[in-house]
Amino acid sequence: MAAIDQSKRRRHVLVVEDDALVSDVVVAALEDDFETSLVETSTAALECLSRGGVDLVLLDCTLPDGVHANLIPSADCSGVPVVLMSGDPQRIQNLCAEARPCIVKPFTLAGLLDMVHREIGRTTSIAA
Repeated sequence: MAAIDQSKRRRHVLVVEDDALVSDVVVAALEDDFETSLVETSTAALECLSRGGVDLVLLDCTLPDGVHANLIPSADCSGVPVVLMSGDPQRIQNLCAEARPCIVKPFTLAGLLDMVHREIGRTTSIAA
């Protein structure tokens, strides 16, 4: 079996969002440039992250099960950037002790795409 050329592989964005309207719009905006997976809970996100192959997590901060205590640290240990999303900037600040990339709802699709491309580009250049 031939090895996959990592430079040709579409980057994988894991969208963690429980609001169907928001998740539909976000996935539709990303799917031209990225492979996407959608989950509605942080527990499901942690399971998906543990399987590997995720290049970025786009994480809503107001999920029904809250944000699992191990989700962000697990992403950090795997070198996977996490972009936080919330309509409440204070919630973003309360979630993490350190500064994280974030996007405040409502956001523009152009702003979302810029953030995702920038964060995935940052990890790609670090790994090179």
